[in-house]
Amino acid sequence: MRLSNRNFLKSIYSTTGSNKKFLIGVSGGIDSGVLLDLCSKNIPKNLLHCIHINHNINPTAKQNENFVKKKCYDKKIPLTIKSEKRTSFNGESMEMWGRRVRYRNYYKTLAELDFDFILTAHHANDNFETVLMNLDRGCFVRGLRGIIPKNKQIFRPLLPFNRSQIFSFAKKNKIEFFFDPSNDDTAIKRNYIRKKLIPPMNLDYDSVVQRFLNISKKAQNAIIKEQIVMTFIQGKLNKDENDFYIISDNELINFNIYFKMRLIKEIIGESDLPWSRHKYNSLKNFFQKNKVGSKLKINDKWMFLRNRNEWILNKNIHEKINVNVNEFGTYDINGRIISFKKTNKQKFSKDLSKELIDLDIFKNKEIRIRNWKNGDKFQPLGMNGSKKVSDYLIDKKVNMFNKNNQLVVTADHEIVWLCGHRLSDKFKVTDNTCNMMELSIY
Repeated sequence: MRLSNRNFLKSIYSTTGSNKKFLIGVSGGIDSGVLLDLCSKNIPKNLLHCIHINHNINPTAKQNENFVKKKCYDKKIPLTIKSEKRTSFNGESMEMWGRRVRYRNYYKTLAELDFDFILTAHHANDNFETVLMNLDRGCFVRGLRGIIPKNKQIFRPLLPFNRSQIFSFAKKNKIEFFFDPSNDDTAIKRNYIRKKLIPPMNLDYDSVVQRFLNISKKAQNAIIKEQIVMTFIQGKLNKDENDFYIISDNELINFNIYFKMRLIKEIIGESDLPWSRHKYNSLKNFFQKNKVGSKLKINDKWMFLRNRNEWILNKNIHEKINVNVNEFGTYDINGRIISFKKTNKQKFSKDLSKELIDLDIFKNKEIRIRNWKNGDKFQPLGMNGSKKVSDYLIDKKVNMFNKNNQLVVTADHEIVWLCGHRLSDKFKVTDNTCNMMELSIY
């Protein structure tokens, strides 16, 4: 498929639908330059907003920022600049830190603007390089999946197109771009693969990139099917009164070692989180040793125990959240963004991540975001009486990982919203409502 305005629009609207608002990640490089050009020519300007993250890593960072400012000004698209500075390391690579702060700012700005999707400029070559890096780590089928075209509110419309097509489009349309010198740093693994590993292979590069893109699509379909199976099996597992997962040997008898490990990742909520080879091998060895009474600490929150004829998976550490909401806006709660925003739009949605409330009932109270706790009750929207939060979560079959980290918004200690699940009937919008607020969680 050729990169053109028509094919770009087809890629956008076949996935997101029409009249959506897009936050465009603009680095200043050629890929995001092409993305910006395509968006500005094909999508109404009132549906667009740009964001640039200045990581302040190299001496040209400010020049890069100013370049992006000028491009967005020329195209008459509003721009948000976020400046970051790395102050701690904690074993996190520069690449991982950069990615983490980018997406944290993306999601926070998306909520503040009330936009629908984040657009990034990843393309088919990025996907190829990602799969190669995953293979080097000793990946399973999820590593072959590569970059996901649409992941929640992140959409990558250039993923079907390769670097050659993007360069040709940029040349034809005279698109200027800013060169980031860190792209030549082969100490960064992706750059090493791109500049040192691939060129000596003397490949028909575009053809290989397309084949890997096709492999990724097949892997994505396989993972969707696997997810359905894992969710079904997880729903049938036993949990005791202390919320331990108990998995009998009989339930695993027909599972090979790969599916056993996939099931554990699913239960603990890390199905989409890449694991190191060491972590996979530790879990694999634990399954194979079968020594009664042995334990394996999977991460800071989960412990795995071998018992007679069964395995016990216990989440033993809870994330303590108790945040006072002094003013309305957005709050970053350990990577989850909760937004409080006044609105005039009486727009109801089936999306459980957003709720409308009566602002006049809500305001002038002590507002807090916290974990739910035993004994919590609320009146679910549409119900006459109250219900225990624990019973509600059980009825909805919320898995243990999500249950233990479930948040609530309270007003004067009364639950307003079981975040992402249900609004309290006491705070709902009625015909008598004059002022409204939208609550959202990402």
